Amino acid sequence: MIIYGKEIVAKMKQSIKEEAAKKSMKLVVIQVGDDKTSEAYIRGIKKFADEAEVELEILNLPEQSSENELKDVITKLNNDNSVTGIMIQTPLPKQLDINNLIDYVEKDVEGINNINLGKLISKEDGIKPSTPKAVIRMLKEHNVDLQGKKVTIIGRSKILGHPLAVMMTNENATVTLCHSRTKNIEDEIRNADIIVAALGQANFITADMVREDAVIIDAGINFVDGKMCGDVDEAAKNKAAMASAVPGGVGGITVAELFDNLRVLSEQ
Repeated sequence: MIIYGKEIVAKMKQSIKEEAAKKSMKLVVIQVGDDKTSEAYIRGIKKFADEAEVELEILNLPEQSSENELKDVITKLNNDNSVTGIMIQTPLPKQLDINNLIDYVEKDVEGINNINLGKLISKEDGIKPSTPKAVIRMLKEHNVDLQGKKVTIIGRSKILGHPLAVMMTNENATVTLCHSRTKNIEDEIRNADIIVAALGQANFITADMVREDAVIIDAGINFVDGKMCGDVDEAAKNKAAMASAVPGGVGGITVAELFDNLRVLSEQ
């Protein structure tokens, strides 16, 4: 069964729209250059902001921008009382490293600076990373019980893999975090009750790696011949008990979670 995020997004959008009518909320997205893989996500953010009636500003900076130039922009936004949340759109040009920039973002709407990740690990209240939140929400909204389940996450990024492993553990799942150095990765995937694909490699997971009772969340975004696809082959999704669509799955919920984080920041 292929599952979608449309109904979840609609419910969240209405809730955020009601909150935005009561108080000012402004999101600023910093985009450096014009990376094509960012376009779909930026379009989704613009559409959600428009329909939820939340103020949004996209700051388009030149491809050749330096780290110091970005830090100056971030500092100004941190000090601007009209700005509720700040996001740095990735991927960045090769001369920029998100890990060197994110800790300058005090109004971290993505929940990925060291302060927010530290709070996540110590189970303190804070801004939780938007994509991991979306993955867990999608599973829960489709009545997937996480307690005691074997969860295999493929991809260990700071934005998704690492924080999701912590959040899944907090839900009492047993987590395996796989990456490019993992040996026998096919066996790790095959043994999983729940598979989360987040490695950014089109159709990496094939039907022979997946059990028929498995649940798959495909968080990959790739483009093949101009068409968006995930990290999981369609045959694998059709074989599994449940699998999220790409597009139309976890990506839309991630955008909604970004604005939910903006709502939380507006209350601080």
